Amino acid sequence: VGAIKNRYDKNGRRIKGKTVRTLLKKAQRIVIKLGTGLLTDDNGLLDTSVINKLVPQIALLMHEGKQIILVSSGAIGCGFQFLNLDKRPSTLPLLQASASVGQAKLMNVYDKLFSKKNITIAQILLTREDLKTRKRHLNIKNTLNCLINRKALPIINENDTVSIDEIRFGDNDLLSALVANLLQADLLINLTNVDGVRKKSADGKSLEKDIIPSVKGVPSSLLTHTIAEKSALGSGGMDAKLKAARIITTAGECMVIANGRTKNILLRICNGEDIGTLFIPSQTRMESRKRWIAFFHGTRGTIVIDQGAQDALLCNGKSLLPSGIVSIEGKFAIGDSVALIGLDRKEIGIGLVNFSSDEIHKIRGCHSSEIEKILGYRSYSAVIHRDNFVTTRTLS
Repeated sequence: VGAIKNRYDKNGRRIKGKTVRTLLKKAQRIVIKLGTGLLTDDNGLLDTSVINKLVPQIALLMHEGKQIILVSSGAIGCGFQFLNLDKRPSTLPLLQASASVGQAKLMNVYDKLFSKKNITIAQILLTREDLKTRKRHLNIKNTLNCLINRKALPIINENDTVSIDEIRFGDNDLLSALVANLLQADLLINLTNVDGVRKKSADGKSLEKDIIPSVKGVPSSLLTHTIAEKSALGSGGMDAKLKAARIITTAGECMVIANGRTKNILLRICNGEDIGTLFIPSQTRMESRKRWIAFFHGTRGTIVIDQGAQDALLCNGKSLLPSGIVSIEGKFAIGDSVALIGLDRKEIGIGLVNFSSDEIHKIRGCHSSEIEKILGYRSYSAVIHRDNFVTTRTLS
């Protein structure tokens, strides 16, 4: 599914025989994300009618042999009423307390429903730091793969009692994209309470009636021409979902944003029906190591490069040499991840550096043959080797 790039034009129309939507039928490993706005009603209570409709669809997909990973929000919305609160709290301690109460109740609901379908569920609570630490990253990946291979359903949520990133902004949109990358899933389905992505109307204040059916990558123009639709109970919005879609498509996989209240929505998406907004990969699938560099390692600084270096990296598959470096920003050590940006201040990619920020400051703009003369030693001729560089520039 991730290798569909060369078969379709920028609007997702077929070039040779099949459509991108049809290829979604072949998606084997699927991450499904359920947002807070979808799982709760207008009063903030858990909307069991929605869950009751989604569980049989997930069960059917699993019994058909699909590998499903569920990323579920809803713990805060499910828990705050049990702390004698009449609405979603705004302070972090109360949000975290609500999550700890609601998580247990949410999992109890899932367990009762999936057990009727002979499916064992497993609770996984994660933070972004868990995924950034290499040892924990691999342990999580191994655990999830083991559960999947044993036909269990992992249900993942942010560990809100120790992490505040997704509470403040994201509603698990970022987490679902990182989990999909961790497991190299074929497809991420982000179910929310809107039908898909809509552009701003001409007045810039409202939304167009029709959703965008498909788009290649996440163009910058799309980020600036959408309106943030956010639930009162969730912390996400269309902006967070588009950022998640950019991660997924950059990694070479597909993502669909759709309304989880639509009848048989999961089955219809997986059957290739034209529903919701489909994000088509902007490049071929990344290998596991490059995913780690691009999405999990975390950048420590920035290197500004000239046009020649940019062309060498993006067009010719070359390494970054000192001569192409204009300036550096931040402090970093050998082996750290840094972002590479062009003279237009747009990100080009991320790479692991062979020199510290202090060393690069001394050798920037110089020829590789001058490194030893300047530093007194030369461990490498390239600041970033092409094998340690990942392109992140998307369509403009």
